[in-house]
Amino acid sequence: VGELCPCLDALFAGRPADAALSLLAEEGFRAVEFWDWRERDIDLLARQLARLELSVVAFSGTTFDEPLLDPAGHAAALAHLRRSLEVAARLGTRRLVVHVGYAPSHRPRRAQWEAAVAGLRQAADLAGPAGVTLMVEPLNSLVDHPGYFLDTLPDALALLEDVGHPAVGLLLDVYHMWIMHDDLLERLEAAAPRTVHVHVADVPGRGEPGSGVIPWRAVLDRLQAGGYRGALGLECWPTTDVVTALRRSREVLEG
Repeated sequence: VGELCPCLDALFAGRPADAALSLLAEEGFRAVEFWDWRERDIDLLARQLARLELSVVAFSGTTFDEPLLDPAGHAAALAHLRRSLEVAARLGTRRLVVHVGYAPSHRPRRAQWEAAVAGLRQAADLAGPAGVTLMVEPLNSLVDHPGYFLDTLPDALALLEDVGHPAVGLLLDVYHMWIMHDDLLERLEAAAPRTVHVHVADVPGRGEPGSGVIPWRAVLDRLQAGGYRGALGLECWPTTDVVTALRRSREVLEG
């Protein structure tokens, strides 16, 4: 499996980006990710990244505020995505998360599914020519995201199959899917070929790897057996100081 990719928003909540990036560079990391770009000074960020020789592997191309489950919301989502693709070009980023959204109770699930498929196809038609892969991420609905539409690995893979576009892949968050599937280890190898990015955090509590019960060596072995060679995004809440959490993550995942 590829390089470790700390998430600025999760690991350094409320801390200035320049201090976070400098610390990560000092610790030997070469890649980062973050959530919404709109609160960031992108030109300043690009200069900081270049100075420290860091790359941005991924960020959010849309947010929960622009769900794809209703055709009436597609225009807003695509408008946001167009701007995100401009930012991605500025930062050299080739992976963007597209959030399907929370299920509105007044629309049948099949109609929401069909809207998501259509919206993702439109989004992929924008991203593909830009050399960007969009990532669909199933989230757990039992602890963190009650009511989220896409909350299981089988549904996420079925959605990708229905979209049928090479510019859309799976963001596999081990924390979220460990909560949803008692048999996640048995599912990982088959999911790996569609997986373009992986998030890691432990269960319970979403702390750094090594703070909970997930058998990380088995997880990584299954992903590698399925052919996954991409980055591991550290989207976790440190259970101790951030440097100790980063070093623990590296020891657990690379040791």
